Amino acid sequence: MKNLTTTNLATITNTTPQENNPRFDVSRFPQSDNIINALNEMFPEQSFEDKTLQKVKEILGTNYSTEEVKSLIASFEYLIENWLEEYERKIFNNKTVKELLHSF
Repeated sequence: MKNLTTTNLATITNTTPQENNPRFDVSRFPQSDNIINALNEMFPEQSFEDKTLQKVKEILGTNYSTEEVKSLIASFEYLIENWLEEYERKIFNNKTVKELLHSF
């Protein structure tokens, strides 16, 4: 039986198995507006995220890449959520609005 705990590094290459394989070539699949519309209906938050990303990129200009803009948005959302929760705890005797609503 072959020893499965050792690896022959000489046989490993950096090429991917999908290379030159038409089965994995996405360009061979027809693009349909029906599919895009169905996906947008199933996942409306994606189009909202895209619109938000476009608005932020317009405001910031070309100084930031798409990934940097997404990171900035996530950072601001995190800070806002934490500040809001902290404020709610100060106002409502160390409870958030969500905790108050679930206590009834």
